[in-house]
Amino acid sequence: MPIVDSLTLQVLDDNASFGPFLPDLMLPGLKVLRHTGDAGAPVMSRHALHAEFGLSILAISRRGGSSAKVLIDFGYSPEAIRNNLAMLGIDLSDLDAAVLSHGHLDHYGGFPGFFGAGSTHAVPLYVGGEEAFCERIALIGNPPPVMGALDRAALASAGFRVHISAQPEIIRGQAFTTGTIPLSSFERPAIPTRMRPGKGCDRAALDPAKRAATLLPDDGAHELATCFAVKGLGLVVIASCSHRGVINTVRRAQIVSGVDKVHAVVGGFHLVRPRTEDEAKRTVAEFAAIDPTYVVPMHCTGDVFIQEAMRVMPQKVVRPYVGTELVFSS
Repeated sequence: MPIVDSLTLQVLDDNASFGPFLPDLMLPGLKVLRHTGDAGAPVMSRHALHAEFGLSILAISRRGGSSAKVLIDFGYSPEAIRNNLAMLGIDLSDLDAAVLSHGHLDHYGGFPGFFGAGSTHAVPLYVGGEEAFCERIALIGNPPPVMGALDRAALASAGFRVHISAQPEIIRGQAFTTGTIPLSSFERPAIPTRMRPGKGCDRAALDPAKRAATLLPDDGAHELATCFAVKGLGLVVIASCSHRGVINTVRRAQIVSGVDKVHAVVGGFHLVRPRTEDEAKRTVAEFAAIDPTYVVPMHCTGDVFIQEAMRVMPQKVVRPYVGTELVFSS
């Protein structure tokens, strides 16, 4: 398992933004740098970073004399992504790879904002299974609306080349994926969607038990996380949405890497419906047992977990916002 010298995660899309008043933080093994898009400008911009219910994180790691730039999820809308990339002055012409954690619109919808149609910049995109491309129904209304499916042809036109693997993968010699995540803790799958096998995805490439169905409950079996082992610190686990359970995700990262020490867990922990408040509080207790140095809740984590985590382990909780850089280095 590769060990990197340093890792920077910058939030490109999330559901929270903040103005220029938060201070940067210098913590053991972590710098938290706040960005609003106005830094160094003589006049405040009439534009602002956009927050929405989506997630996208840019990871830049360094190992020896080499570096890797990996995009983790695409956010919700191309408009927000284009705006935030411009405001933050981020150039992705040298992007090395991308990872899509799972096939939900709030994680893949923004991909046209990174590269336009007809892009010649080929970027390998790692996904955990063919299910990532199946059409989904969102269980958020009556009648439930169609979420849709990730358009494979549009993805290819935007420059992304799909690499499907249910097994852990090393990315650019620096990052690694967990592969699909077993249910090893008290956590149950919690996915507020139904999946349509064969619609948008190749039915023959799905699990044989799912091929004959026309509509079935989503179990998130294709979900994966992206991780780094940072020299002198331990694991940084980017859980994205944790439909398979954030504790299950962390334990999978530990087993795959052979590294027990967890420095930080970053991302959405999905401790909202269909999970309960009791499950959110139990997850805090499980985190306390794992004892990561930092917990960085984002996206779909929910207020109950955040409030309980602040009560139980306030020194570990770090709140990020759109534009925030998290710099991990010993």
